[in-house]
Amino acid sequence: MNKSSLFSTKYTRRDLLILFVLVLLVRGLAALPQQQPSYFDAAYYYVDGVNLAEGRGFEEDFVWNYLNQPGPPPQPSHLYWMPLTSMLAALGMLIGGVSYRAAQIPFVVLSALLAPITYVIAYVLSGQRWSSWLAGLFALFSGFYLPYWPAIDNFTPFAVFGSMALLLTGMENEAWRMKNKEWRPETGDKEASGSGLRLLCLMGAGVCIGLAHLSRADGSLLLIAIILLFVLRITHYTFIRPIPHISHSIFHDLRALILISLAYFLTMLPWFLRTLDVTGSFLSTAGAKTVWLTSYDDLFSYGRELSLQTFLAQGVGPILQGRWWALVNNFQTVLAVWGMIFLGPLALIGAWYLRRHILVQLAAMYALLLFIAMTVIFAFPGARGGLFHSGAALLPFIYATAVIGLDRSVEWVADRRPRWRPKAAKRVFGIGLVVMAAALSGFLYYQRVLKDNAWNSADSVYPAIVAWVAEQNPAAIVMIGNPPAYRYHGGGLSVVVPNNDLETVLQVMTKYGVDYLILDKNHPLPLDEIYNNPASQAELPLLQTFKPGTGQEIYVFGEQ
Repeated sequence: MNKSSLFSTKYTRRDLLILFVLVLLVRGLAALPQQQPSYFDAAYYYVDGVNLAEGRGFEEDFVWNYLNQPGPPPQPSHLYWMPLTSMLAALGMLIGGVSYRAAQIPFVVLSALLAPITYVIAYVLSGQRWSSWLAGLFALFSGFYLPYWPAIDNFTPFAVFGSMALLLTGMENEAWRMKNKEWRPETGDKEASGSGLRLLCLMGAGVCIGLAHLSRADGSLLLIAIILLFVLRITHYTFIRPIPHISHSIFHDLRALILISLAYFLTMLPWFLRTLDVTGSFLSTAGAKTVWLTSYDDLFSYGRELSLQTFLAQGVGPILQGRWWALVNNFQTVLAVWGMIFLGPLALIGAWYLRRHILVQLAAMYALLLFIAMTVIFAFPGARGGLFHSGAALLPFIYATAVIGLDRSVEWVADRRPRWRPKAAKRVFGIGLVVMAAALSGFLYYQRVLKDNAWNSADSVYPAIVAWVAEQNPAAIVMIGNPPAYRYHGGGLSVVVPNNDLETVLQVMTKYGVDYLILDKNHPLPLDEIYNNPASQAELPLLQTFKPGTGQEIYVFGEQ
């Protein structure tokens, strides 16, 4: 059985179906204990998805950052984060009714595709069912990502569409080069033009890049990575290692880039037009401003200028210190999160062995650009989760190359130890790695979701806060640390607590018509004084105290 027979045998078709069903079952079981959003992002996407499902359109009932000086809520949604996650949640709720459980349906189903995608990548790289099964099982468990596949977040859509974009691009390019190995000028361009299937691969890659971009703003890095790799390959084969009929190859690569870019643009066009209508530009500038952050908390500051001038004003020392902090954190993410610690070295070995394969080159180029972007350019949001989220698209390639690395490592040792039986050793080590992946994933899932009911107890005091506010003033606008969670638990309009001193907070309260300021233990640092001495604030009297636990008091301030 060879690589070209991937979809032409009943064995691999059956493998893909069995793997999909198996992963679907595991994802469904992982989704069951999750009964609500457990963190800011998930609550955001869910409540905006509810608005879509209820026919309100792209609108949100809160302000969660002040980057573009937004008006009072409700306001247009998804001007910082992208809309596809909320759209998928809304699709689930249109099918199953407005509920968190129904919103999970698209994510459970979509995330189950990631293991078959990994299987295909591993098969294209190795041509072996056993290796493909191992890689698919790694994707089934997936370490730190296991709790997040069924969550209402962009992990799942970005992982699926991002990896598919790279896979389709690579498969089309590999198929074209195999068909045109014996190309001669006198035969004409018939073979080079490619089949309809290869055309669909290119258009599909562009659509997937668009869908990945609709999942995360940095999805455009996928297109940049593809363009840059193709340019480097053309340069290499033109000047460094010339190949016959280079013009023929250049024509194909340029044609591929045009088709991918066209499909991407058409996919994104409706969102470009919507954002143009709302903001006056094709893409919101809010996210771009995070380039100039001097700390992560600047994201929530009010009235703070974020520009090249303010960035440089902090001095060389703090700039380098911030990038060093991001570098250390992102390196840990690559080692522990992407590679589950023990798969990382094997993936590097496998990637080096297959370094001339277009799929490995595409994944490596995207990984390099992503790491640079999230370390040097978007250092603070990158190290605080950006690399974790966007790295999900690389998992199928990491797992596939890890299996290749395992094979190469065993064979290297077997060449030096004649008594070794490499085939048996590969199976023993492979099964052992799967068991380790399952154990690590189960432990992380237990810690993040099940232990002390951590997932469902997040923001557990918010229902009591919502009830208290409704009793005092049903039309009140509140200032709170997690506006999406406040909305999820039944609250009304809200704005986020700005990362500013009390004087500025009072100005923001006046501008947005805020009735109550609600502070918890995760309040901004400039408000330490008011949180530590809540009864001593003449400007804002203390109205109510909630005590979920020692040292976790939540204070409500406002006029009587």
